[in-house]
Amino acid sequence: MPKVPSAPISVYALRRIFSLPTFSCKTAGTGSHKGIRQYLPPDEYQYTTALSCCQSFGITPLLMTQVSNRQLAKRYVNSNLSDEGMAMRFHLNGNDWLLAPLLPHEFWWRQAWKEEWSPAGCPPWGEWMRACVPGDVIADTLDAGRIPHPYRDLNSLACEWLSERDWVYRKDFTVPDDWQGKHVRLRFDGVDYACEVYLNGQLLGRHEGMFTPFEYDVTSILRFGKPNCLTVLVEHKPPVDVVQGQIGWTSRARVWKSRFAYDWDWCTRLVPLGIWQSVSLLATDGAWIEDVWVRPQVAGGVARIEVRSRLWSLPSASVAWNLSWRVEDPDGHLVLHGSEAVQLDDTQPLQQVTTLEIPNPRLWYPNGMGEQPLYRLSVQLGRDAHISDEREVSFGIRTMRAIPNEGAPPDALPYTLEVNGRRVFVKGWNWAPHEQMYGRVQPERYERLLTLAKHAHCNLLRVWGGGLLEREEFYDLCDRLGIMVWQEFPHSSSGIQNAPPEDEAYLRYIEQQARQMIPLRRNHPSLVIWCGGNELMDDRYVPLTDAHPALAKLKSLVQELDPDRIWLPTSASGPVEGASAELAGTGKMHDVHGPWVYLGAEEHYRFYNVIDPLYHSEFGVEGAANLQIFERFISPEHRFPPDATNPIWLHHGSWWIHREKLEALFGRIEDLATFIRASQWMQAEGLRYAIEANRRRKWHCSGVSPWQFNEPFPNTACTNVLDYLGQPKPAYWWARRAYEPVHISLQYEKLTWRPGEKWQAEVWVHHSGVQPVRAHWSVCLLALDGRECARFGDTVEVVPEAAVHAGHVECVLPTEAGVWMALACLHDERGGILSCNEYLFSTAQPPMQPLLEAPRTTLRVWHRHQQVGIKNVGEAIALLVRLMPQEGQWLLCEDDYFCLIPGETRMLSVAGKGTIAVEAWNSDSHRVHL
Repeated sequence: MPKVPSAPISVYALRRIFSLPTFSCKTAGTGSHKGIRQYLPPDEYQYTTALSCCQSFGITPLLMTQVSNRQLAKRYVNSNLSDEGMAMRFHLNGNDWLLAPLLPHEFWWRQAWKEEWSPAGCPPWGEWMRACVPGDVIADTLDAGRIPHPYRDLNSLACEWLSERDWVYRKDFTVPDDWQGKHVRLRFDGVDYACEVYLNGQLLGRHEGMFTPFEYDVTSILRFGKPNCLTVLVEHKPPVDVVQGQIGWTSRARVWKSRFAYDWDWCTRLVPLGIWQSVSLLATDGAWIEDVWVRPQVAGGVARIEVRSRLWSLPSASVAWNLSWRVEDPDGHLVLHGSEAVQLDDTQPLQQVTTLEIPNPRLWYPNGMGEQPLYRLSVQLGRDAHISDEREVSFGIRTMRAIPNEGAPPDALPYTLEVNGRRVFVKGWNWAPHEQMYGRVQPERYERLLTLAKHAHCNLLRVWGGGLLEREEFYDLCDRLGIMVWQEFPHSSSGIQNAPPEDEAYLRYIEQQARQMIPLRRNHPSLVIWCGGNELMDDRYVPLTDAHPALAKLKSLVQELDPDRIWLPTSASGPVEGASAELAGTGKMHDVHGPWVYLGAEEHYRFYNVIDPLYHSEFGVEGAANLQIFERFISPEHRFPPDATNPIWLHHGSWWIHREKLEALFGRIEDLATFIRASQWMQAEGLRYAIEANRRRKWHCSGVSPWQFNEPFPNTACTNVLDYLGQPKPAYWWARRAYEPVHISLQYEKLTWRPGEKWQAEVWVHHSGVQPVRAHWSVCLLALDGRECARFGDTVEVVPEAAVHAGHVECVLPTEAGVWMALACLHDERGGILSCNEYLFSTAQPPMQPLLEAPRTTLRVWHRHQQVGIKNVGEAIALLVRLMPQEGQWLLCEDDYFCLIPGETRMLSVAGKGTIAVEAWNSDSHRVHL
């Protein structure tokens, strides 16, 4: 964000430094395991996240160390108890599993459940591979060197066969001998998709459903103090007649497996299978806690906490038990504790309800509105000073509801979120799975992406219905960062037909699935919305309502199992699915989707100036990937040309090839670097304007969620703003600026003007705070050589939580053809910068070609501690300065993708260590080593 020369610049410095995570591990045994991630055996695995950060990002240091299984099994739950009373968990995660593929049905023919069985003589490899749990078979096969990297060039085509095989997982383990006399359950938190489980050669059962955990009583089968053999047959993927890719029939999608991996416009066809969540053994004294549900309510300065504990017991343990609980505040201080007697019955679980009160609670707020204090509840079930089981739950205290939008038609659903009595304008994003091989747990990747979301002022992520019920790690981070979650059930449109099945068998299936899924996430304060699915429509392309049997079923389950959350039938919702300029003023645009492309130098602005949705939950602009994606995943001979004649571009982004559109703006482009620059500017410009236009309609429009934040697969071009490697594209930075708490924006009718034509724009000021601000705005029109052509300004009273029309500017453009920069700035009464924004306009043809031929300038770049200084010492505007870390280095800059007028200096804080390349479009590149 540049400034007018007279304004102070110190406001750009961050007050605190945030160090991004690093990942390191050592591999035990012979050889090395090379793939997308390295893992250690369970007894030697140590994962640390070196995370030092500032309060403004809301991240606290993490240190996660996995000790040996035996140590975990003997960990005391309460140090005040005798060593006879303990809750035990034996983790079976790690990279010491074995894995082998078989043809469908071959498992039973070969009797592969037997302990002595091995894949010797079985094609294609005749031996075990090492495998990781949690994980997936694609990543394990890659680690074993059996396949080429599926993300490079066309390699994924050679890997599609993996999901057509059955896969045998095998693990040998020994549980402590002192577990004898305990009741032991084998728990799987998630297997993708269908499996059979055998322990010591005995069939335990079969399970279907990747999102639903399951358990088996293995007390009588385990060998205590001796080796045990666990075998899991993961069956080949469900066929396309029950799981559809992007193009197909939603009515034929009859199982809840992530559909995106069957091929979508932003990823290839590469279907994961495997044990994708944790596996463990749970030992108790015959009674256990199945679930703890925390329901906070706030009234009159007191939080009333309803705790519902679901308790089970064996027939031999159906006696009086003691249920104890303790609550710690966000600082770790004990605020409540107590206990009560419960009588368990082995015929059915006991639903025990306990009501607690916390006076003057610290309330949880979304990002940008306040803090995110988290309380901790511990519930223990025991008797005679023995603890049989324990559950710990982190929770936040807040109120949440949806209220009608201002000026909404009477038939509209309420789309304005209200948290703790304050309306929230949603500054959202659509979240795709962070990895196509999603089975591998990557805490540092979640940390990186969600920290970038917080840094971009994001307060809500829509977890799209063709992806995942996101992991617990995702929700834990969102709780800490103040990022609300809109979670969709696994339904999505399919292009040809877009309504889910209605028959009784399907309704029974989704009830069984959802009844288990909802309790898994309902304790998270970040979860605010359950939605029936993505773009569910009838044959007229009208969004479905709760009248559809499948959505009615899901709504009833949410009302039963999580009634404190908001329910939406689908997204989009309302009388029309798509945003349309022709429908402006009709009241028919409620929650709408689209468009997902840049519409052109005039049409894009006319469109976003007139549409009037109540909520805009999907829209976007396409843009090329960062150069590092091409260098990592695309062979040099395949990187150009970026059009339909190039099979690599078709494979890595066929929906988003836009060479003709881009060359209409910039003229003929003959090299990849120029194409990337031009394409990324178009994405940043188009997305910023769409966000700002919706923000100007604040409270009639209650929020926006652009498509999309991230990508699971490296695309050459797509609508994402973070690339597969986790590096922001320029659109991230301009969207971040459009979301800033106090923001100045320009509204205009077009990008291209005629020489000598009267240029005009409206000045708007946006404010998310609760206190009024008196400010001065200015707009300077500058030529690329730094000449000032016009200047405007005035004072404005910035109303809290509002968008204010601050003024009108107009002037006659110079008669020469060229590109002009309008620099809009907002200053407080002391002259400090509140917001700055840059807009480029053209009187040339092709319109933006002068940017590629701009006069050169010179940057002076230096660093001091964790700050990078950049000064434009030349005579022309430094256009679109970027700070790009080297590949593999996760650094976080205070700002990026801005212009510097001649003589201007920026001091930017940078979190993390590494090397950054600093350059403008019209300057040489400089490297800074932090």
